Amino acid sequence: MQNLLASWGHWALAHGNGLGYKSPMAMLMRGHVVEKRKARTAAYITDDEALKVERLITILCEHKPLEGKILLLKYVERMSDSSIAKHYLTPLKYGKDSAKQVSSYQAAKHIANAEGFITGLIMNKSRRQ
Repeated sequence: MQNLLASWGHWALAHGNGLGYKSPMAMLMRGHVVEKRKARTAAYITDDEALKVERLITILCEHKPLEGKILLLKYVERMSDSSIAKHYLTPLKYGKDSAKQVSSYQAAKHIANAEGFITGLIMNKSRRQ
């Protein structure tokens, strides 16, 4: 699941395939970049596969907005668990100027829940077919 999401994240920031398509999720995230890590090395994903993943992530965002946002931060913006906890979850939970911190463990829990949700959607779709 993590490899699939990493490939989708790379695709989402690649500005489409030259046909003018841009990922709606990536466009929502553009103004919220906090940290970038080293160059991406992700497996190739086709546009059709990436669009399927994007639809699943849209469902996640509708049902679990917090987990959806955290998944986008993790795989599109490539933030670490500790950065997500520090820059996103801490201000959300305690306020911007708080001395308290949300642990990276909490961010990892949200990421695992989001990945599990996406896995469940994929499994549910495969059973129907």
